[in-house]
Amino acid sequence: MPQSNQNPTGNSKAAKFAAQNPLAPLADPFSGIDGGDDAGAELRNEVSNNVQERLTKAMAELKAKHEAGTNERDDPDRAPTGSAYRAVYEEQKAMAMRGRAANEQRKKEEADRAAAMKEAARRMRFAGGDGENNGGDGNDDDGGSDSEGSEYDDLLDDVPDDLQAIRMARLAQMKAAQSERARHISLGHGSLRTIREDEFLSECTGSSRWVCVHFYSDDFQRCKIMDHHLGIVAGRHLGCKFLRMDASKAPFFVTKFRVKSLPVLFVYDEGREVGRLAGFDGLARDPRKPDEWDTGRLE
Repeated sequence: MPQSNQNPTGNSKAAKFAAQNPLAPLADPFSGIDGGDDAGAELRNEVSNNVQERLTKAMAELKAKHEAGTNERDDPDRAPTGSAYRAVYEEQKAMAMRGRAANEQRKKEEADRAAAMKEAARRMRFAGGDGENNGGDGNDDDGGSDSEGSEYDDLLDDVPDDLQAIRMARLAQMKAAQSERARHISLGHGSLRTIREDEFLSECTGSSRWVCVHFYSDDFQRCKIMDHHLGIVAGRHLGCKFLRMDASKAPFFVTKFRVKSLPVLFVYDEGREVGRLAGFDGLARDPRKPDEWDTGRLE
């Protein structure tokens, strides 16, 4: 019975080759098997060559991925988890950092203004005190000292009032903003909502001035990409109501608005159509990658 070279040992040529290339026995599974007719030998050669080609290709792909550092990265075409959406996440994180920096800067400016007001009040107090001392008879030094101490006391009493005025003004702004936010949320703003065909008119002509409607289909991948971006924009722009409606369940408005392709966006101002976007027209910066674009392009 012939001996197999699947695990060759010793000083034979097969053993030396296996030591240099551990995958060699796997690449040639019929090594060491002889005999049989020509057809069997040809079939074994063909299978061995096919296995060898597959192993070579797999090793080359693994090597290329490791050299490029992309072995564990998502494929950009596999939306919505590809590189384009990671770029959106990085952009959102950068915007949050900029917002925090702006908030710190605003606090610093308010503190600087309060300090400036305090210094201005101090100068005015001292200027008024000097004038009164110069205009007096100068016979009572102790009286002048008491007047100066009184001015210091008045200055200390006035400073908290100035700071309190700034705090009250800021608090009023925050309350107004919170009230406006609550009003918008009560009207259905702040998120992307799905509506039915019979709700379209009441939603677009109700209390909200700005309304954006996405005609979509669950069968279209681009509609899912559009929903992803609209969900982000809806949270940023509370002044506008963002809606989505299944085009297959709204035949009346699809016909009335002559919708020919999906996705399509309609923008309404007090019930009047003021804008329309068909597909991703003008959103992608790179024409070769029409499905990859930043959320900011939609805003």
